[in-house]
Amino acid sequence: MSRKVDPAEAERVIRAAGCNPLVPYPGSAVPWPSVHEKCGSEIAPHYANVRARGRACKRCAGVTAGANRRAGFASGAVQTMRAAGCEPLEPYPGADKPWRCLHQPCETERTPSLNTVRANGTACRECSAVAAGRRVWTSEDAEAVFRDGGLEPLVPWPGSSSKPWRARHVACGREVTPRLGNVAAGQGPCNECGQEAAHAAMRLDEVETEMVFRAAGLEPLVAFPGVDRPWRSRHVRCGGETAPTYSNIKRGQGGCVTCGAKDNAARLLMPEPRARAVMVARGLDPIEPYPGSSRPWKSRHACGRVVSPTLANVSGGKGICRYCNSAFPYNGPAMLYLVVDRDAVKIGCASRNGKRLADHQRFGWEVAWTVETATGDDAYNLEQAILSWWREELCLPPAYPAERLPQSGYSETALWDDMHPTYVLTKVRQLVGELQRPPLVVNETAFATGRPERTASGLGPRLRAKLSRTSREALFELDHVQ
Repeated sequence: MSRKVDPAEAERVIRAAGCNPLVPYPGSAVPWPSVHEKCGSEIAPHYANVRARGRACKRCAGVTAGANRRAGFASGAVQTMRAAGCEPLEPYPGADKPWRCLHQPCETERTPSLNTVRANGTACRECSAVAAGRRVWTSEDAEAVFRDGGLEPLVPWPGSSSKPWRARHVACGREVTPRLGNVAAGQGPCNECGQEAAHAAMRLDEVETEMVFRAAGLEPLVAFPGVDRPWRSRHVRCGGETAPTYSNIKRGQGGCVTCGAKDNAARLLMPEPRARAVMVARGLDPIEPYPGSSRPWKSRHACGRVVSPTLANVSGGKGICRYCNSAFPYNGPAMLYLVVDRDAVKIGCASRNGKRLADHQRFGWEVAWTVETATGDDAYNLEQAILSWWREELCLPPAYPAERLPQSGYSETALWDDMHPTYVLTKVRQLVGELQRPPLVVNETAFATGRPERTASGLGPRLRAKLSRTSREALFELDHVQ
């Protein structure tokens, strides 16, 4: 069993270690707040550690251990410095710390570190430079070189030819930081001035650049801006304004994007005799020059009617004659219709005896009115005129996204609030007069003025009824739980 420590004995031991306790003795293994007299630091050693080691401050113990180590290395360090021609003027401070010495060959006081002397074999930078044949700078020489280079120093010389030295370039007034060694070697003192001089040396003659542009069919409108900058010019061929770069024109590129696109299109255009042969093979006789493979080409079909298919469609075997190859009666009786739901209206055309309206009603639409036309051409043209009125003149968006109407037709819709059924019918009557078509036979229903209560969707009546029944059962269960 350990002996209990007398507090008076504990205080004597800790004072003998150079500490003044701040609180009564707390126990041998408990930190004891104290002040170390030697360094003045507040510490908290354990009494047991102080009694066993005879010291209380870790910092002072480290300093003492370092001094003891340095004392052991001091004689070797002094010998190394003397071998390099230096006589120490103070005790050895450590291998990486400046050590004040007198360099005997030049009788100048220096402060090298022991590690520097070990690595370089010398302690004097100036003497090393002289031995290597390099110039030894003085502040007066350095300032003279800077002033000869057009620089006015703003701060004293930093003491090395390789360090930046803040100065003002007299020629341009800019503040710069060149190195003395670079200026002495003949380098320019100011980067910006050097770049401007290089650009001026490389800048092309303006007369020569204008000759290159005129040879490419371009008339410059402003002064030459540089080889890689857009140069506003007029293209002589088309009269349009363009802005190519000199570099691109020099490489042989065209100067006008519009004319370049036309030239490429003409180069890729199928020869007209070949295009006509394709049309003739499909029973079509073109009655105008070939416009291009994706543009309507007015032709007369074998049936005698004038149609405007594209060569691309004809080559693929489709869109040859809408009168002969379409289920829609372009040359027979047809109708224009408007169907509505709670939020939208939808324009369309169909055969009078077809199932188009019944299909719409299956998906929740209601018929607002129908207009009987003499031919499907009339109904189709009226439908396209209404869509053009909505999208291009009134800028109305479709009422529903494509995924809302998977059976197609979303692009033929408009919001009810923007386009009442009677407005559409009034516009149709106006278009009939403008197109000089026969009088219309109009059939209106209650939904021409009354708004339906349900909305259309891509779901058929059975699936809608099933979902409605499921929703009612879910509401019943919720009410029952509550």
